[in-house]
Amino acid sequence: MGINLKFPLRSYRKGFFEMNNTTTAAVRENIKTLLMTVKGERVIQPGIGTNIPTLMGQLFEQIDTGEMEAKIGAEITSALEVWMPEVTMTSIAVFTQDTLPGGTALSPNDILVRMDYEYRGIPDMMDLNFANIADN
Repeated sequence: MGINLKFPLRSYRKGFFEMNNTTTAAVRENIKTLLMTVKGERVIQPGIGTNIPTLMGQLFEQIDTGEMEAKIGAEITSALEVWMPEVTMTSIAVFTQDTLPGGTALSPNDILVRMDYEYRGIPDMMDLNFANIADN
């Protein structure tokens, strides 16, 4: 028996969907779902999510990594405080194709958000790749 669904949904055993079986994996999936949801996307709860994809949509503006990091950090902190108060973000780094450390590839207009967080005193980290919608 799993805790929550893994995304993207994949068939697992005889028609069931693959599940997260640990609390750490479930919390990571919940954070990912929260942060990748655009505010207003959910009809019943339009306030859930972030404006990170909207921030990404500023195509013709120069990206100041420090400013973008501050805006994205504020969005993540705000969303976590409201929807997942048991999770505390401890650090965040925003990378573009030009500032990305070696070993990882990004498309020209994508942003990688690397965040460290704690869930009830247990540290964890995750990477989220925000792809620019205009590229698709």
